[in-house]
Amino acid sequence: MPYGSARTAAAEVIVRRIDAEGPQERLAEALLDLVEAYSFTGQGHRSFVAFARLLRLWDSQPEVFDESDEHNLFWEFKWVAGDLPDFPEITREQADAFLADMRRRFDLAGKGSGSVLGSRFRWAWHSGDPSMEAARLAWLALPKDDMDSCAACRIGHQVDYLTETGRFEEAIELGLTQHSSCNLEPTRTLHALALAHLNVGADGPALAAYRRALATLDTSDSDYAPARGQGFEMVARGGHVERALRFLREDHPELLEGASTPLFRLRFLLGVLAGLSANLDHSDLPTGLRSPDAPTLGQLHAWVHEQTAELAGRFDARGGSDYYARLLDRSLAATRTPVPLDFDISAMASLGPQPGAGDPTHQPDADPAPAALGADGVGAALTIAERHARARSYPEAAAAYLRAAEVATAAGLLEHAGMAWAESAQCAAQVGDEVTAHARYAAALPLLRAADGDPGAMAQILAAWAPVAAGLGDTDALMTHLDTLLSSDGSHEALLDSDLEERQRRQSENLQASLLETWARVVASRSPGSTGRSTGRSRGSRPAMPPTRPPAPASCSPRSAGSGRQQAFWLAGQILREDGDLDGAVLALESAYEGLTIARDAANRARAASDLIDVLRATGQHDRADQVIATLTSGS
Repeated sequence: MPYGSARTAAAEVIVRRIDAEGPQERLAEALLDLVEAYSFTGQGHRSFVAFARLLRLWDSQPEVFDESDEHNLFWEFKWVAGDLPDFPEITREQADAFLADMRRRFDLAGKGSGSVLGSRFRWAWHSGDPSMEAARLAWLALPKDDMDSCAACRIGHQVDYLTETGRFEEAIELGLTQHSSCNLEPTRTLHALALAHLNVGADGPALAAYRRALATLDTSDSDYAPARGQGFEMVARGGHVERALRFLREDHPELLEGASTPLFRLRFLLGVLAGLSANLDHSDLPTGLRSPDAPTLGQLHAWVHEQTAELAGRFDARGGSDYYARLLDRSLAATRTPVPLDFDISAMASLGPQPGAGDPTHQPDADPAPAALGADGVGAALTIAERHARARSYPEAAAAYLRAAEVATAAGLLEHAGMAWAESAQCAAQVGDEVTAHARYAAALPLLRAADGDPGAMAQILAAWAPVAAGLGDTDALMTHLDTLLSSDGSHEALLDSDLEERQRRQSENLQASLLETWARVVASRSPGSTGRSTGRSRGSRPAMPPTRPPAPASCSPRSAGSGRQQAFWLAGQILREDGDLDGAVLALESAYEGLTIARDAANRARAASDLIDVLRATGQHDRADQVIATLTSGS
């Protein structure tokens, strides 16, 4: 089950059920699952209580822990220790006691001290303790053990630390050695590395690192609030405050008012404050935000300053230092780069792949132009492009796919050309060049339609194009293509093979459902009263009523209508929730949850359940929320 309210609630129910009914032998596993659910849904403060109970169980009944449970107990120890500095309510005395107990238990179990000293370094750093550098060196002096942070995180923690403390050259030197990856890396390293490069005046490497940071970003395990704050600062100080504001309102506006932890929110706000401070000469620029109530850049700056100062004061009071006050002053004094960063990759020459966080200044020879013509030339060009894409060298891949499109067009292979344009667009979007992405998506669809291309592929391209077009406020061409596909005749001739006919029917129904969902998302993105162009949908802005009903699919069976209806209800529930219509959201989300249950779509059912549980609890309907949780844990 994916992380979210549904998984967390289900884990809580299972613990209560074992407490009441047994078997006691399953309690350790259940509590470990609960700590994990809390840790990965921004509820670290709740994991402290569950983990304390785990330790009591370990002390009193170690026999209920099997080998896997024991390993996970010590592995999760560092998760909980890592959350200690994130909450200003946790005092230095409490943290010292926890870390001392952690050291004692690891020594008794022979687990090594790497994660203990790593946790102590993180506490010293984020509590503003002057001993933070000594704590880092003590951690690094130990040989790495099985319980320590992975190689990628070991580098990432330090690059983040060195960047925050102003040691930019050291951060760059270490960041360029990052060639490992995990669920958090190299994203964290690359965001910090981009900002470090910017602060030493290395604009090209800063932009290259930022592009790779975007290409590796996956928020399924973290909200990356500190990294997103660094990204906002990098883009806004790099001369693109409008772009930074667009990313803020479209991707993560909720972080302004609440990240996964108070520390994550503070670090996010420090980055936003720096980016805004560098652009106060544009104080009348509209932000496009509904919440907080800050319609202009100047008003948002004042609000962020106030919020950041309040949080910084709480953390400094806990640490007995002025660490965050100094970071606040640095953010207020931030300035723009002399020359704006060049985000446009449309005319970029191809560069060789750059593995990991590697040296972004390295520029090998350009890729050779494919010598062959026709299908062979297209294949050779696509091979070059795919090599760059696999290496996540997206600017280079975008240029290579564009060359492949040119070769395919010259050969008369229009479907190949259209797909190459779309791949180039997606690569541009991956590195934040939405203008180029928008133009290339727009170029792809006419070629695919002229070639009578695969409707399923076109539906996927339209779904990828939709947020880009909405963000730029230009959805007319997209909606035209959607309307055309939705109204096209999706029927097929009767076949002798009934299994094949059934498979084709299901494919057609899934296609229509996908197109309808994209249509609904685009309509939801439009500003009130808009009939074509929009400013993009900021979180919480009320979507306009569509100017017409959604186009009826040409082959719309009851079953296909139901397939699209589940997604439509889910989307409607999310929109209504964001707009504050919680009663309407409950009705829509309940319909989505019931439909996904009938469809046996377990993953989406759990995600819809998370949304439904959150809204039910927000409206005080705890009994109904418990009923939803009961259906999840009973397997019904």
